[in-house]
Amino acid sequence: MTTATPALDRALAALAALAAVIVACMVAGIVSTGMTQDFFQSARPAEAFAAYVAGGAFGLRLNIGLDNLFIVVYGAFFVLLAVRFRALLDPWTIAVALSAMLLTALLDAVENHHVIEMVHAAQHGLAPAAGESQVQMIASAVKFHASYLATFLFAFGFWRLGGLGRAIAWALWIYVPLGVVISVLPVESARPWVLGRTCFFVAAFVLSAAAFGRPATRVLPGEPG
Repeated sequence: MTTATPALDRALAALAALAAVIVACMVAGIVSTGMTQDFFQSARPAEAFAAYVAGGAFGLRLNIGLDNLFIVVYGAFFVLLAVRFRALLDPWTIAVALSAMLLTALLDAVENHHVIEMVHAAQHGLAPAAGESQVQMIASAVKFHASYLATFLFAFGFWRLGGLGRAIAWALWIYVPLGVVISVLPVESARPWVLGRTCFFVAAFVLSAAAFGRPATRVLPGEPG
């Protein structure tokens, strides 16, 4: 039996808890300011972006700042998770899952900095370039689909942990079809599905914090599921 490093499990528990807290702060910020970068993930007329930014650039910048921190935290979490699952999953599975998640983080960062650029441009009376919002919509969709592939594969590692790991696996597996449905729905009718997707993703982090924070978790990776 291979025993996990207690320090690694503690780091995973801390990162998972921090990720969940950051998302909670982002949701609180969205509710309190009414502003979110999600608005920029869909193709819209230039006038719509200018009007939206005029409604509260501070709320947008706050939301994006928290999301930038979230990218670092979830990126670090999944890198360490790939290390943790070395005894549970085939190396190729881990490589593909981690590559997909790092692609997610890269596209997420590009999206956030692009939105900040669009906010800056709108505040200075500059209209988005032709096709800019369409390209952003495509990049956002690819970002989410990369995360679906990554979480779907990592879920098999959680499943083999047993206990809470299996609840995490189900949360991640449900996250995937919710996201696929969102990708084909009109933006106006997708909001309840987006909320559901977010809830399952956050639930996976909360449960991960609990699972990796328990001493019992540290002796499971060599056991078959």
